Amino acid sequence: MQEIMNQIVAAEEQAQSIRSGALAESKAAQAEASRQGRLLVENARKRGTETARSLLEEAEADARLIARNAQAKATEKADALRERNEKSVDSAARFVMERIVNSV
Repeated sequence: MQEIMNQIVAAEEQAQSIRSGALAESKAAQAEASRQGRLLVENARKRGTETARSLLEEAEADARLIARNAQAKATEKADALRERNEKSVDSAARFVMERIVNSV
């Protein structure tokens, strides 16, 4: 009978040991999962920041190109207007000179 009691006590101690080991493993697994989750979030945040930075750089480059093109078109239009105005001024000056000469 004592031997059966000793076996029961030993089995309970073994069960408690297994339960304690399983609990420790569970806590370790939970801590590891939490750590990996934090790393995943951190990596995703870094990738998001890098992607945003890259998109911003591309947008800034596009904006600079658009601004350069707009400046070039504006300069082209200004030059064309200047040339047209110079022709108009020359034509008006000739007209005035002819009127003066013809009126004398």
